[in-house]
Amino acid sequence: MRTLCADLGGTRLKLAAVENGVVLENEVSPIDANAGMESVLSNLGIRCREMMSRHPGEWRGLGVAFPGLLDESTRHVIYCSGKYAGADRIDLPKWASETLGLEMKLINDARAAIIGEINYGSAAGETDAVMLILGTGIGTAAVCQGKVYRGKHGMAGLLGGHFSIAYDNGRKCICGGSGCLEAYVGTWALKELAGDETYDFRRLERDYLAGDEKAKRLFDIQTKALGAGAVSLVHAFDAETVIFSGGASHFSALVEAAERYVIDHAWTPWGRLKFVVAEHPEDSVVLGLHSLFVHHVC
Repeated sequence: MRTLCADLGGTRLKLAAVENGVVLENEVSPIDANAGMESVLSNLGIRCREMMSRHPGEWRGLGVAFPGLLDESTRHVIYCSGKYAGADRIDLPKWASETLGLEMKLINDARAAIIGEINYGSAAGETDAVMLILGTGIGTAAVCQGKVYRGKHGMAGLLGGHFSIAYDNGRKCICGGSGCLEAYVGTWALKELAGDETYDFRRLERDYLAGDEKAKRLFDIQTKALGAGAVSLVHAFDAETVIFSGGASHFSALVEAAERYVIDHAWTPWGRLKFVVAEHPEDSVVLGLHSLFVHHVC
């Protein structure tokens, strides 16, 4: 089974050809999500046709991961914060059928990532898990008793980055709330906390390992906040496994410190939590999209 898998981000499009769980080819190209959905689809259509021409044969469908709230049953965009204008007015399955001759499946990007990890990645076989994706902000998703948790309005599991971890005089979050996990963890928060627009997790890791005092302070904030957010997700979804993903997840000292916080603070009388770090986080989403066709994920 061969599928096209497109991960739509804020500034880049990742497109992959996947066959039977193996990534045959992937490419990353810049996109301007602020230009509107029609512009993005024009670019996506070109990229898809080019990739299909390089791999002739039968294609099962196109999976699309979207950074917003969706009605996944009807494959319709409900909301995306300030980007992809007009997406809620476009019949995306119709576009895929008319433009590419393919069935399209649409899912939130964090959900695609956890599906990819439990089917093909480091968390293969896990049935009760939560994921935290460390990027510009914090993406989260949950799987309960082998099923992706969605909730009545399709929002369940996705808003872990906006769990409040500091309600009293907490930092202002981009969602408008105060004290959210994402206001302390993630690249945008790290830059603000450092007072330096160039600061990122690579810089934090380098300076922390060199013994820099500022980096130690920032490291402490990041690990405690990440740990507190993970504890809330474990309690909310009765998870047995915590999956860390995203580029910063390979900062081993940071993840290990967060894990220690979770072990010390999570109430799990049934036993000990398992922690997993995505080995290839750059492939989690596209493999999750492929799984929608192969495994018919619920």
